[in-house]
Amino acid sequence: MKRALIFLCVGIFIALVLQPNLAQSKKSDEVRVPQVSENAPVTNEDVTPSVSTSKIRIGIDAGHGGDDLGYVGSGTAEKDINLAIAQTVGRKLQAAGYEVVYTRTDDNVQSGDESTVNSQRLSDMQAQNVDILLSFAAGNASDPLMKGFTIFTRPDEKTTALANEIGQELVSINFSTFEGVDTDHYSNFSILANKQVPTIYIELGYLSNKDDHSNLVDPDYQDKIGQAVTNAFLNEVD
Repeated sequence: MKRALIFLCVGIFIALVLQPNLAQSKKSDEVRVPQVSENAPVTNEDVTPSVSTSKIRIGIDAGHGGDDLGYVGSGTAEKDINLAIAQTVGRKLQAAGYEVVYTRTDDNVQSGDESTVNSQRLSDMQAQNVDILLSFAAGNASDPLMKGFTIFTRPDEKTTALANEIGQELVSINFSTFEGVDTDHYSNFSILANKQVPTIYIELGYLSNKDDHSNLVDPDYQDKIGQAVTNAFLNEVD
């Protein structure tokens, strides 16, 4: 009788105390915890189930900045759109496990012509030993019906493959029209001038086009762009 009471008490203890704690422990293990970054805080919404095992360092460049507004359309300066998208992309990449550094994280930047500024940014990225630099900008045209995004890079096999993957991932979120990867006209862009810094220059649509502009200033779409770029890295670089 005494032994039966002991077994009964042990059973009650397991049912009421140990089992709930084990269940809670299992549940806690399933929660994805965001990483912390000084440059762009990572939130739970950014954390992805896919985590990179790569040790590459990714540079993120928001085109223009400071006195250089870039294109200004519908009251929004291109430099601000570029920065918002660049930080979103960087945050998503960090959440996926990549190391990320920025050419700028605010509007307090070096003054000067675009070529001089980009030369300094490339030197900074080279000094920080980045494996790949992503530079974000937007286009404009006199024809408001012109839309689409183009990716420019030097004719390097690995960089071109990644650029194509980024383009396909952006297509998958229905982001404008993909005009392709251009490896022939890299000399037209000062951000592609340093061959020691593999760079992908992404012109994310036309701010002069209402549809492209609407997507580029929409925080939800900026988030989709960030995840699309991250997916491209996970697919192509891991």
